Amino acid sequence: MPDVFAGRFELLDPIGVGGAGTVWRAWDRRQERLCAAKVLRQRDAGALLRFVREQGRRLDHPNVLSPYGWAADDDMALLAMDLVGGGSVDNLVADFGPLPPRLAAELLSQLLGALDKIHTAGVLHRDVKPANLLLETTGTGRPMLRLSDFGIAIAMGEPRLTVHGTVVGTPGYLAPEVLAGAAPSPRQDLYAAGVTAWQLLTGAEPPERGSLPTRPFDATDPIWDVVTDLTRADPADRPESAAEALAALAPSLAEPLVVPVHTPDGEVIEVFDHLPEQTPERRKGGRRTAVVVAAAVMVAVVGGGSAALLAVFDPFGESPLPPGTSASPLGTGVSETATPASSATRSADPQIRAGQPCGWQVAGTVEKAADGTRVECRQQGSSYLWVKIS
Repeated sequence: MPDVFAGRFELLDPIGVGGAGTVWRAWDRRQERLCAAKVLRQRDAGALLRFVREQGRRLDHPNVLSPYGWAADDDMALLAMDLVGGGSVDNLVADFGPLPPRLAAELLSQLLGALDKIHTAGVLHRDVKPANLLLETTGTGRPMLRLSDFGIAIAMGEPRLTVHGTVVGTPGYLAPEVLAGAAPSPRQDLYAAGVTAWQLLTGAEPPERGSLPTRPFDATDPIWDVVTDLTRADPADRPESAAEALAALAPSLAEPLVVPVHTPDGEVIEVFDHLPEQTPERRKGGRRTAVVVAAAVMVAVVGGGSAALLAVFDPFGESPLPPGTSASPLGTGVSETATPASSATRSADPQIRAGQPCGWQVAGTVEKAADGTRVECRQQGSSYLWVKIS
């Protein structure tokens, strides 16, 4: 791994590891700022496909975390994103338990705003869940949510590339019609947003299958009406759009959010920095090896089970792909699912073993370990570990 990628991104410290690659804290020499650099480290057809799709989802919204730059050579590719250090909403619930309704409403409103933006742009996320909702390090102030991980997002009307019988998404957050094989739609993202809000309010994990438990008998805040509508089994009974759901949430947002927010036990809720401390020798301004990697625009070429990166110059232009090239799938028969069904398409990763640490950035990811077993990155106390699931 070069210290400087494509002559622009200085890789400082790894902050998350997954089967498809590593997330680094990096220094962007062109913009002179720290960023998160997602480096793909295996030439896997499915991973490349997801990588190409993710870099194409550039959406400008304060609550959307999308790549702002990228680079590639014939062995590796990199996505540059804002460095978000406050962990995830999953961390927040794990640290503080059920959140007060007003704080939950604040987070849900930001999520719905992000979904309204991407749906209006013609993009479906398909993996909305607390682990994919990152938080800026705002301390005890107003939280700032960022919808992340567009690896299995698709454009509305885009052909699906999943292998027959596979399901795209994360169990527990899948709308009933997804499990029945229905075509992707915005209301499926809204269902997942409702499940996420339910988790914020209850502090409990949603069941992987079946309906959510009914609302608590003493739950009177109007946010529960929105959660109920978002998670209705029939998609026709859910809000038609994120904007409609956001309007329905207005009564829960009527009173200003008073910070700091306290738990029912009086504990102050704080979004603190979850990033590992940077080692002195790797801090910005330390050792720099000028390794210039040929810049490239990446195109996934899938065929016969192989994949390649075709390089052209001007990697940091406005268009993420060459003129006339689509970020849509370029092959068939490749699974893009983020659920356990997809892991069968991956080869075993020698760097992943059950019990080893993983980063919160890849929480919920399922991979094939070195011994051939399937493992999932899960929170275990204050750490994240690869846990054997089969």
